[in-house]
Amino acid sequence: MKRYFLEMFFGFVAAVVLALGPPIAFLAIPAAGFFFFVVPIWIVGVVGLLFFGLLIFGRIPSAIGVGLLVVAVALSPLGRAAIALVDQVDKHKDDNKFAQRKFKECATTGYVPLQQPSAKYDRIVLDKIEMCGAENYDIADTVAILTGMRVIVSNRVCFDTHHTEVWETMAERSNSCVGGRDSTKVGVTPHLLPTKTAPLDVDVCLRRRQIPDLSGDRTPAIVLRAIPFGLGDCHATAVVERTQSGDVELGRIHYDSFHQRYYPDLALPEGVAKNNWLIVLLSAVLQQDLSDKALMAHAVTAEK
Repeated sequence: MKRYFLEMFFGFVAAVVLALGPPIAFLAIPAAGFFFFVVPIWIVGVVGLLFFGLLIFGRIPSAIGVGLLVVAVALSPLGRAAIALVDQVDKHKDDNKFAQRKFKECATTGYVPLQQPSAKYDRIVLDKIEMCGAENYDIADTVAILTGMRVIVSNRVCFDTHHTEVWETMAERSNSCVGGRDSTKVGVTPHLLPTKTAPLDVDVCLRRRQIPDLSGDRTPAIVLRAIPFGLGDCHATAVVERTQSGDVELGRIHYDSFHQRYYPDLALPEGVAKNNWLIVLLSAVLQQDLSDKALMAHAVTAEK
């Protein structure tokens, strides 16, 4: 029995010396840290060869000693940390493969080239659209001022928070601008981090009012509607021409916010950042400059 335990101890010590001795000596060499990735390979390889070698030559107790070392390391804090690290690496690889597949779907599946509407409309509806974080000034205010359209915002999304109420904004020249929401100031788009952008005084009155739910409404309009597309980094938006006789889809646009790409490609208006996807899309749909520069022409301090 004593000899049995001695052989086990021999296998244990041999595994420790062969697995850890050469790596420790190697890492003592200057600049050896660049090859640190070889150390785990060496340890696993040596322990595996030693274990199976001892089994082949009939040194069962010594092989058990090697196995005990493996179990001891695996149960130690270092071993558990290493196992957790491997699990995280595997999970990251799986997540990366999933994300790459979704980005590929965003770039290849379901988008439709944009067509121009058959007529001019005085109303545009933004339904379930993400309206926070990219542009400086409130989208509804900006579009109302620069196009003269009534802008309906329904089920607005802001940083994954849904606001189910429906608001209408219109801009008109008036000597009086009074009311709960009436204002001569363009609102600022909410951002995750503080910005230096301040509400902008303009030469029109912005009339804002809450209106009833639009379910079943057939008033002719251009409608932009968000479409669920699986991955949050892919904004899929349907552009619809709503008429009395029915809806006509004018296109489906995908915006990959991770790579900042549009499918199909859209012209980037002068002075508009590439990641300001909603202004880029609205400019293409309405065929009009909706940039901050165009908005500044209506600022009360602007030179006419």
